[in-house]
Amino acid sequence: MAVVEAPGDFANSPVASYVPTEKSVESGGFIAAWEEIKFMFTTREGLVGNYDYAWLLTPDIPPFNRKYKDRVKPFYGIDEKIPLLLTLLLGLQHALAMMGGVVTPPLLIAGASGANLDADTVSYLVSVSLILSGIFSFFQIMRFKVFNTGFYIGTGMISVVGEAFAVVPIAQAYFSRQYQDGRCSSVNGVKQPCPDAYGSFIGTIAVVMLFQILISLIRPRTLMKIFPNLVTGMVLLCIGGGLVASGVKNWAGGSGPCMARPSTGFFKLCPNIKAPEPRPWGDPSFIGLGFAVYVTILVVELFGAPLIRNCSVAVGLLVGAVISAATGFIDTSSIDSAPSGTFIWVKTFPLSVDGSLVLPLLACCVTTLVTCLGDVIATAEVSGIDIEGTSSDLDTRVQGGLTADGIWSVLSALGTSTPIVCFAQNNGVIALTGCASRRAGYACCFFMLLAGIASKFGASIAALPPSVIGGMTTFLFTTVVVSGLRILSTVAWNRRNRFIVTAALTLGLADLVVPDWLAVLLPTGKGGSLQGFYDGITVVVKTAYCLVAIVGVLLNWILPEENVGGGGLLGGETGNRDVTVTESGRKVD
Repeated sequence: MAVVEAPGDFANSPVASYVPTEKSVESGGFIAAWEEIKFMFTTREGLVGNYDYAWLLTPDIPPFNRKYKDRVKPFYGIDEKIPLLLTLLLGLQHALAMMGGVVTPPLLIAGASGANLDADTVSYLVSVSLILSGIFSFFQIMRFKVFNTGFYIGTGMISVVGEAFAVVPIAQAYFSRQYQDGRCSSVNGVKQPCPDAYGSFIGTIAVVMLFQILISLIRPRTLMKIFPNLVTGMVLLCIGGGLVASGVKNWAGGSGPCMARPSTGFFKLCPNIKAPEPRPWGDPSFIGLGFAVYVTILVVELFGAPLIRNCSVAVGLLVGAVISAATGFIDTSSIDSAPSGTFIWVKTFPLSVDGSLVLPLLACCVTTLVTCLGDVIATAEVSGIDIEGTSSDLDTRVQGGLTADGIWSVLSALGTSTPIVCFAQNNGVIALTGCASRRAGYACCFFMLLAGIASKFGASIAALPPSVIGGMTTFLFTTVVVSGLRILSTVAWNRRNRFIVTAALTLGLADLVVPDWLAVLLPTGKGGSLQGFYDGITVVVKTAYCLVAIVGVLLNWILPEENVGGGGLLGGETGNRDVTVTESGRKVD
């Protein structure tokens, strides 16, 4: 079922598709592919078609938008052959829509709130995140069947992937523990880069994410019963809530030692006294830079043309970068010294496995798996694939997406990056433009790969002042909170479910508000065979969503379901029937 109304007669579609000749069909796939390429590059229909490009570029401001107020968008399915210009425009739109989310995890994990790696390494990790996103998204979109089995790898839709936000709180808690225990060094209170700990982090990810590949082979509907929306919604709520704290700290100037506003020393000003235009933490200049990003996002969403509306986060980041450069807040030395190009393994880290990370990463693994499940279903809906029938097509696409996420996560860790998950931002691009053609997805992968290889781009992102990054990430992380609330809105609010949510969020919110509230009770470094287990428990209890997931799943299994009407928080909704909510709000059993 299409999300937007499709033309009644395909022959009148604004996009003219290539029709293979009788000769090309008889000659086989190679000749047919060559003729299709020739058609795309040598004919008007193949180059530009008859698509209404003016609509893509028209701001949503009267009187400019009056012509398109009642416009009915045509729908282009996943295998539709759209013209080259539309392919490139929509591919760029998809790339910009996801770029903010792709570059954020490496900035936080490798930056001052994580492993404190040097600027060149942070720039490299940003580039790698873009490169791997482009490569893995390509195979996710292409989809192929595992030989001699009923299993697939990939979804066969525009299911783009990037680094998972869920791993960021675990990374921050882990690196914080490493510095506290002296495994990562500090000099006069200044944290030094800790590449060995980062190597342990990604090495453990490569091992633990093998578990995700195994559980991805379980039927999707069984997974939804084990991890219902009741649990998933709370987990996303706590992931977003914890990440918002990191965003706000950066918005005010930085998340390092300068937050304490010391009267002397290297971190007297933010991000440090040697930075261009340093200021005390919370200075109006920092707040203003973050607000410039925030306000730009709002303006683009309210008045922007369809082509850029779903790229509002990237546009906000661009405006923040321009203002920062004009006012002297950017140190261009790291950009100037960056090489012209880069790729994975240009920098490497000593890989190892840290037992203390196994428990929290298992929780992260399950969280990303369930999140991916909902995102793939949402992508299927906006792509015009039946999600309400009993067809196995949806199940194979979901299974392919879950399995691919596990494989990509293992390969990503071996490629010096962190776990991979499907992104939901691009579903908005599909719904807005009415184009689910995989050609646009392949173009998106090309732009992501190009941005990653051009290491000057990654260096430019890494050189942005923390306040600009904070303004962007605070908005981005709040969307994770909203996703959690949206999922919780599908739950039947009877007494049982209210109790589970209350019990789980009691610990989760306590952890968010006062992260060290259990620090005194936790075992400290005594060495011995159990130390890894103790450290793992420490990371779990300092990561809010891990606590929420454990308590939520256990209580959901233990407490019997109830079917008593009239007592629902939202006015008498009954039962405990769980549903999967899609991007447009439709509920699927």
